[in-house]
Amino acid sequence: MNIHNQYHWIRFTNLKPVYNPRKLDDSVFSENDFRHSYTFYHHAHDHLYQLCCGSLSILINQNHCNGKIKKLFEKPFIHYSNHCETVVVDYSSPNIAKPFHLGHFRATVTGNFVKNINEAFGNKVIGINYIGDWGTQFDILASGFSKYGDQVELRRNPIEHLYKVYVQVNRDIQSSNKKNLPYGIDHGDQSVNFFKPILNNTTEIQSRDTEFWRYIREVTCEQLQSNYQRMNIQFTSYEYESDYVEKAYALANMLLANGLAYKSSDGLTCMSTANNNDVNFSNQNIILLKSDKSTLYLTRDIAAAISRYEKYHFDRIHYVVEIGQRLHFQQLNYVLLKMGYNWPVLSMVGDDGDDNTDNDQCSQCARNLLHIPFGRIMGMSTRKGEGLFLLDILNNAQQFMLNRMKSSQNTRITQNESVNPPLLCQNEIADHLGVTCLVTTMFAYPRQKPINLQTFLGLPVTSSSTTMKNSHLLKSSAVSELCGLTLQYCHARLCSLESRSISSGLFPFKVNSSDPTSIVFDMDQLIHEFDQFKEWPSTTINEKSFVKLADQLCRFSTVLRTAYSKYEPHYVLQYALQLTSDVNSAWKHLPVLACTTKEDQLIRLFIFLASRNVLASCLRLMGIKPLNAI
Repeated sequence: MNIHNQYHWIRFTNLKPVYNPRKLDDSVFSENDFRHSYTFYHHAHDHLYQLCCGSLSILINQNHCNGKIKKLFEKPFIHYSNHCETVVVDYSSPNIAKPFHLGHFRATVTGNFVKNINEAFGNKVIGINYIGDWGTQFDILASGFSKYGDQVELRRNPIEHLYKVYVQVNRDIQSSNKKNLPYGIDHGDQSVNFFKPILNNTTEIQSRDTEFWRYIREVTCEQLQSNYQRMNIQFTSYEYESDYVEKAYALANMLLANGLAYKSSDGLTCMSTANNNDVNFSNQNIILLKSDKSTLYLTRDIAAAISRYEKYHFDRIHYVVEIGQRLHFQQLNYVLLKMGYNWPVLSMVGDDGDDNTDNDQCSQCARNLLHIPFGRIMGMSTRKGEGLFLLDILNNAQQFMLNRMKSSQNTRITQNESVNPPLLCQNEIADHLGVTCLVTTMFAYPRQKPINLQTFLGLPVTSSSTTMKNSHLLKSSAVSELCGLTLQYCHARLCSLESRSISSGLFPFKVNSSDPTSIVFDMDQLIHEFDQFKEWPSTTINEKSFVKLADQLCRFSTVLRTAYSKYEPHYVLQYALQLTSDVNSAWKHLPVLACTTKEDQLIRLFIFLASRNVLASCLRLMGIKPLNAI
């Protein structure tokens, strides 16, 4: 039977208090008292919930109270606002016909964190993947395919072949100094121009080109789905840039008719930013339509934002996009404000990563932040052919973990054995571990810092020339690469403790009535056991490692609020690593099954259960599946 239920409930409401903390005067505690509030949670349906609205609060005075537990009472963990906000998060958003690389990976996992932590704080979140399937880059690719493409190779290995074509055609552009071509590429007597704007507010593509375009979009999305499944990523909705071409054209003409835009002497449709003191691009023109009346990425983004607002009536919208696109979002913000929308806000107090920023002020701004920037992964230029495909990196990571598991004496899962729900064999577990390590490598650094990731688990991931040029930037180390493995091993060890506690009869359980193969913990019986305590075991609660672990658990709510206010997954990872370190320390000094008294056994098991739940919540916030056994 599966003894590891996905969600663990712990209730404390029936526990009898020794003191009422509201009636305690200052004479009860000295200046060195430790007033800790420990709250234990579980994670269900990708939301954090407080366990039965209860928490264990321990007031410890090591000098005068002999470390005894003085009070167990209810205290809410996250104070949800009365208004549940609707939040749209636009993230990942790759282009068709291009391979998924580490830059896309960082965009995806960072956006997924923003989505997860908003859900944790009770918001309704719509995660959108906005696929780039329109524009000049496709003209370049299609033109290059007519010269370098091979239909047989396209069917056999579409993304890799299209990538090679794209790299080669960009080399042609660079060598011929035609970097500013608005459409296609001339070669011989041919000129390819797929996107032909029509004056009657439509855009058409020749029928043969439509088939090519749709095929590329289809095969790209198939590979994306495979990558997202391995990364544990789910989106609410998929949108395509081509969905907004006609709306963007109509929008530009509406702005022109209302006097918010004008026609330049060279036929461009523009919006002026003259005499504007709120943006850094004052006296610049924002181009909305080209001279041939074709739309731009910005115009389509504006149309998409308005369409989403009309559909979802959101309170906030976030674009999780690389920091180099800051000007684009300044322009997007400016146009939307000019049109009368009041939800886009550009700047946030503390957005530079300053840890000393006032949390309340920062949180107030973060709730309306339009652009959530993240630092660039250096050496990932698809035009130059730099960087490995994410597929290759993940496959290498899987093999690395598989070899490590096979050589480790502590590995409990055989090649065909499955204990993790859903059923996972050794290969699948190795894949999860590889993804875990890559996610934590991204989160090992503050969100806005660039990363120069030269290798990952022994495999080069960037070009050597780029590595040399950016050697002064943040670099990944072997420690940061494997820190995710540390978290998963700790979680699996704590799950094993739960299993052995049930097997020994220490921890009460009952069979799930709805699923006879599943065992759930009988928390009512556990609470009854606690009620029988005449006093709390001083041999446990006076132990330094117990106090340190309990202190770390009480920090969880503060760390979570800070991570939410700044959208900083780095804080959650650092907390999880410290929690794991404290668990490992307590593990040495607080044996559960080997101690002599049941009171000691239960209170020790209790804090390890709490640690497992909090660690699992941290992993899920980062988009990582906690593994019950390795």
